[in-house]
Amino acid sequence: MISLSRLTRRLAETPADFLSPETSVPAVVSDLLMTIGGPGLDERSAMPFESSERNWLRIVLVSCWLLADEELIARAEPKRVLHYLTEVLLPLADLVDAPLFVSDPDRREELARLALRSLDLLPEGESRAQAADRLATVDTVRRYEVLQAAKAAEERAAAVRKAMEEQRAKEAAARYSQV
Repeated sequence: MISLSRLTRRLAETPADFLSPETSVPAVVSDLLMTIGGPGLDERSAMPFESSERNWLRIVLVSCWLLADEELIARAEPKRVLHYLTEVLLPLADLVDAPLFVSDPDRREELARLALRSLDLLPEGESRAQAADRLATVDTVRRYEVLQAAKAAEERAAAVRKAMEEQRAKEAAARYSQV
């Protein structure tokens, strides 16, 4: 089990270089992968990290700083790390600015919890159910999806109400014209 407070504190102390657009994302990711015992990136596997999605790349850099924590390095698997960096973080880039994962306590917790879940690790003192429940409370992507679903449901309900009103108006007009 990993101390969540230590991970969130580590995020709060992220060096400015990890938010800089000049930092080479493929080099940082490759170094992280080699540190955890995997192969570094080659020309093909580095391609996603040469993206024009600047916010995502900055989130990847902040996450690399987080994953370089000594306890996480000891337990991380290269395949899981790559999945976390490329699949889990990508939806966040559309919803949250990278610097918030350093400055905002809820976003730091979210990033740390996402990393732990991706590495199949639990925060200290939490069961798997507790960890999933707590992640659900800070999960930006899930909250966005719930809001979008609620919006779509409201739009469908409004369309049904409008159709019902139009039908009632037609029926009323038909009754009036028969009198």
